[in-house]
Order: sequence, then C-alpha cells, then structure tokens
Amino acid sequence: MRGLDDTIRFIVLTIALGGLQFAWSVETGFGSPYLLSLGLQKSVVSLVWLAGPLSGLVTQPLVGFLSDNCTSRLGRRRPYIIGATAAVVVCLTIVGWAREIAGDRPVAAIWLAVVAFYVLDFAVNCIQASLRSLIVDMLPASRQDDGTAWASRMIG
Repeated sequence: MRGLDDTIRFIVLTIALGGLQFAWSVETGFGSPYLLSLGLQKSVVSLVWLAGPLSGLVTQPLVGFLSDNCTSRLGRRRPYIIGATAAVVVCLTIVGWAREIAGDRPVAAIWLAVVAFYVLDFAVNCIQASLRSLIVDMLPASRQDDGTAWASRMIG
C-alpha cells in the first residue's frame, strides 16, 4: 500500500468526511439568517446552536459504543452511516422547505426548522463517529495516523 494506490485508498476511505463537511458548512453558513427569516428571535437562535456541542457530547460516544457491539451483516459502522445519512438528507430537505411544509403557520415552520436542525446535528455527529471508527477498522495500526491525517484534509 504505497504511492498512488495509497493515495486512492485514503481518498476513498475519507471522502465521505468531505461531503459531510459540506452539509455542516451549509448549516452553519445559512442557518442563522434562515432561522431569523422564519421569525425566530436572535436570542433564541443562539439556543439552536447548542445542538452542535450537545450532539457531539452525547452522540459520538454513544454511537461508538453501539457500533462497536453491532452485529449487522453490513458491518459495525455502515448501518449507522447509512441511517444517519438518510437523516441528514431528510433534515436538510425539511430545513429548506420548512416554510412551505408549514403553510400559513409561521410558528410551525420555526419549530419544524429547529427540530430539523437538532436532528441534523445529531445525525452529522453519528456519521462522523462512524467514519472515524471505520478508518481505525480498515487500516492497520501502522497506517492509522495517515488515515487520520487524510480525514483532517477532507474536513478542511
């Protein structure tokens, strides 16, 4: 596993983290202006951003523990990656269309968007924990530092 083959293997193993970072960037870049446009007060918007630290604190160790003990035919990490990816797609869709889904109920649009933001943060952390664990699972101990470095490159 040297040279170009190494590079390709590391890219394939860590590219999902790059895509996940894109989803996270969309949330953090457009989240506050969007929530404010729905009518949420500035002081409450800051409470929505508690989702990130809370989800990291709870989700990553929990998913690590659960996936370590997973006996799925898909492997230990992939069921969590697949499920959380579906949740990310659904939540980003709900956030983007919250006003339209809620119709003439602005309070419902706010609640829908806030709940979707929270679920989105938990799902992103689930994927991150699973992908980082997958690096450890897929690489020999002598190459895990390189895998982690590639993961950092993908995250930016």
